[in-house]
Amino acid sequence: MSRRLVVTADDLGLGPRTNEAIVDLARQGRITSTTLMPVAPGARDAARRVRAASLPDPRLHVTLTSARELTPWRPLAGDVGSLTDAGGSFHVLPARVHGSAEPDHLRTEMRAQLAWMHAEGLRPQALDSHSGSLYGRRGMDSALRFCAEHSLGFRLPRRLPRLARAGMRGRLRRRYDQAVATAHDLGLRLPETLVGAWLPGRLLVSYAHLRAHVLGQLRAIPDGVSELILHPAPASAGRLLHPAEGRKRAWELRLLRDPEFRAVLRRERIGLVPAW
Repeated sequence: MSRRLVVTADDLGLGPRTNEAIVDLARQGRITSTTLMPVAPGARDAARRVRAASLPDPRLHVTLTSARELTPWRPLAGDVGSLTDAGGSFHVLPARVHGSAEPDHLRTEMRAQLAWMHAEGLRPQALDSHSGSLYGRRGMDSALRFCAEHSLGFRLPRRLPRLARAGMRGRLRRRYDQAVATAHDLGLRLPETLVGAWLPGRLLVSYAHLRAHVLGQLRAIPDGVSELILHPAPASAGRLLHPAEGRKRAWELRLLRDPEFRAVLRRERIGLVPAW
């Protein structure tokens, strides 16, 4: 098979019910990869469940923002004031990180989150960014060089879908191209492209809508190793979030259990792999 896919469940650590659902998916072979947020309230519970189930180590899901509906999250490092509000908590909006983060503070917090995973007996092989907070102008270069320093892959697609690229403004397109070139020069492992349920929950009118949105993208993935990113959670955990987003996460969990999902992978001759 020339087209391969990493099926990733993001956001281990959000809470025990989400952790349980994701670990069960991994045990059943419905996902091939996970990511863990060290600053989230259920992070230690997630690490314990991963170890107990003898699952592959999650990737480091670098988290520099708080969840809007939950108690604010705080950095693991000491003084990283450009990443936090006056109370010492992460901002909710990634744009605050894009606009004010100092590179030294980004590196300090990334080191602290990686060290936390190591202390939990986990050795992530790659790094990615919760809520896209590292994909801004200030974060991208710091993330790429941090990954090179620690021999980590980075979730940055080598190519974008045609429509996504066409919708980028010239400066943003040039910044993306430069990031991919820098990653190549640094020898970083990258996914070929990314697939996900990109529409906000409020724009998804039904489970069938979400499923068609994701499966249509899967049919179009190129040769190489791509990644499907989902955020599965049971309805009981989703109630902690905005109703539309909680419903979306429950639908993403349903998709991973849907026989039609696996049937499309078989028909399209897309093989599942654990990493890019």
